[in-house]
Amino acid sequence: MWRTHERPSTAARIGAGVAAVFGVAAMASPASAATDDTFTVETADRGTVCQGGGGGAYFVDFGDGEPGGGSNDDYIEVHDFCPDGHGVRAWAWLNGDPLGSKYDGGGTGSAVIWDPFKEFGNVNAGDTVKMRVCLVDGSSDTTPSFCTEKSHQSVDG
Repeated sequence: MWRTHERPSTAARIGAGVAAVFGVAAMASPASAATDDTFTVETADRGTVCQGGGGGAYFVDFGDGEPGGGSNDDYIEVHDFCPDGHGVRAWAWLNGDPLGSKYDGGGTGSAVIWDPFKEFGNVNAGDTVKMRVCLVDGSSDTTPSFCTEKSHQSVDG
């Protein structure tokens, strides 16, 4: 798996709940949500164009967010894993409404962080996030290939 961060351990999540029960000052935050709605979409060529695969998009339910921006809820990491001259473009929709797209042409696997949900705050319980990811030949390519898409309905926002 190509995650760039790890989810909190079960022990850490239980410890946070115990602290709240016993009156330790704690603020409710998205990171305390019971369900991690994180999901991934990888280009259809994963593993065939070059060893290690083409690329993908990773919806993060809660995590580190943009560098320097502090902890964030609900954003997308776009990854181009292959230094093959192709880039990766990811598109996102929220409840059927298009949110735009983001390009990563680095070929290093390092994430391009994209938060298309800023305008709406966070994804809420019952909202549906859809992502599409494709290989492209540069940021202005209008003929993407090896596309895959996936939708996920958020359980608890």
